[in-house]
Amino acid sequence: MISVFDKKEECCGCTACKHICPTRAIEMVSDEEGFLYPEINQELCIDCGRCRKVCPFVNSISVDDKLDKPLVYAVKQKDFETRMKSTSGGVYTSISSVVLDKSGLIYGVKFDENFKVIHSKAIDDKERNTFRGSKYVQSDLGDIFNQIRNELELGQSVLFTGTGCQVAGLRKFILDTKTNSGGLITNDIICHGTPSPLLWNEFLKFIQKNSKLNSYTFRYKEKGWHGYNIKAEFENGKIKVNTPDIKVYSNIFTTDCALRPSCYNCKFANLERKSDIMIGDFWGIEKIMPEIDDDKGISLVLVNTIKGKYVFDLIKSNIDIWESNTRDCLQPNLIGPTKKPQKREMFWQDYYDYGFIYIAKKYAEYNFKSVIKRNIKSALRSVGLLKYLKR
Repeated sequence: MISVFDKKEECCGCTACKHICPTRAIEMVSDEEGFLYPEINQELCIDCGRCRKVCPFVNSISVDDKLDKPLVYAVKQKDFETRMKSTSGGVYTSISSVVLDKSGLIYGVKFDENFKVIHSKAIDDKERNTFRGSKYVQSDLGDIFNQIRNELELGQSVLFTGTGCQVAGLRKFILDTKTNSGGLITNDIICHGTPSPLLWNEFLKFIQKNSKLNSYTFRYKEKGWHGYNIKAEFENGKIKVNTPDIKVYSNIFTTDCALRPSCYNCKFANLERKSDIMIGDFWGIEKIMPEIDDDKGISLVLVNTIKGKYVFDLIKSNIDIWESNTRDCLQPNLIGPTKKPQKREMFWQDYYDYGFIYIAKKYAEYNFKSVIKRNIKSALRSVGLLKYLKR
């Protein structure tokens, strides 16, 4: 086999091909944009074709216990502190707690000690809590699929949370290896697209010139849930919220230029989820149910399978629930994939030619004008005029 995929737009980097290879001929290798792709060692390859057959991007995936239509809910965690530590309504904490309470295992996404975004395993609340909060970077899955397969074969219950393509890849891998999936619970998130780990690493170097990071929050809710507020805390004690430098990466993300090529061709940006439960922000809730929107976060939950319904029923005592429907919950990435910007090629060429600071200034508002604008807003806020002018 020369290659697992024909073009990059058809590879989401889920690692299913790597893990199913019987001769371990496949490794995930970073390309010039920082995304991992499978590369085949031709000396080890036996041309069995299993790598192509397991690919969730080009093969159908059966979900045996799928409901006729998803059950749709708006959800708030009853515990306010838990909700404030979560990206939206805090429903993930309740779902994962059900599994932990039954001695199950949790696989989710966290920052490692160097702020690399990775999938990892948790066996208790403390480890699970590191999975809370959005990380707008494509995670490194490492050897997670094989770990989960081994746990399932030992009779363990396992909750896996990831993007739609990661969940689809895991489900297809478990199906094709004929592993008993009875203990597997899959939870995917609404995904706008996965940005480049290379640019995240560049950003980390950029903001840590004077002091190392202690924490980084993509969705800081003390300033409200609507919108993208960024908070960074440093070892020297400095705390920054929404400063032009701290917002560089999130501003790059919102250009859509740094997404993986397959994200513009996503097969999972729709209501036909391959997960048991899907969660995300319930955008538009202020129009549909304004009486429940307190600007502190509300989760959208789609229950897709009988297993998902069983899990959701177990958490109802810990959450506040409002029934909704697929019409009212629709948002762009439940209708289709993010569109590829016309300027994407220019964006990457600018990065290769001139470096990270150049694209920060050109595409991410890291310039003199944005600094002056922020200083003016801060001055107006300090004297109480900003709210008045907004009104």
